[in-house]
Amino acid sequence: MALGVYVSFRVLAFPDLSVDGTFPLGAAVAAALIIGGWDPFLASLVALGAGAVAGAFTGILATKFRIQGLLAGVLTMIMLYSLNLRIMGRPNLPLLGRPSALTATVQALHLTPPWGLVLVAAILALGVKFLLDLFFHTELGTAMRATGDNPEMVRAFGVNPETMVILGLALSNGLVALAGALVAQYSGFADVGMGVGTIVAGLASVIVGEMLFRPRTVIWATA
Repeated sequence: MALGVYVSFRVLAFPDLSVDGTFPLGAAVAAALIIGGWDPFLASLVALGAGAVAGAFTGILATKFRIQGLLAGVLTMIMLYSLNLRIMGRPNLPLLGRPSALTATVQALHLTPPWGLVLVAAILALGVKFLLDLFFHTELGTAMRATGDNPEMVRAFGVNPETMVILGLALSNGLVALAGALVAQYSGFADVGMGVGTIVAGLASVIVGEMLFRPRTVIWATA
């Protein structure tokens, strides 16, 4: 979740408040699909896609409709509250006794909870960090990083900064929604209000990480 907030606030310099809505969106989508009989891994991937669509919507509001970034995030967050209620059919959806991606992985690796869950979660976080590091060293990732620093320079090199903002917000909110899906499976329920304070927790993680590591490269920044 913190990596998603890092992408929007630090890489793109975009004040995206829609993560308070995409976190429970991921939880709602995953919970509804798991109850419907879907594999929890597939349900988590669909939740990631749903979050990416919501993030792209925020980017479109900000770039194509010229709505101020802060307001675009708030509008998306308000819209997602109603959408999450619609997806779940009620404010709270229990998942007790349902299959979980985390517990299935722990059992497949023959680990014992709760430390097995901690180990799997740590490996997952490191895996996402590694993939982000690889992405930000590609041509597209470098253009996205440059968009947050100097959009006029990016435009001069023939790259559309608006497209980079939309793609970056899709990536950011997709990661946040994936975190919401995994948290819902771990806690055994999805709640429409579970995203309250997500942006605060994510920003706090980013700020504390920057104070501890003093990042000078992408690899240290995502640490």
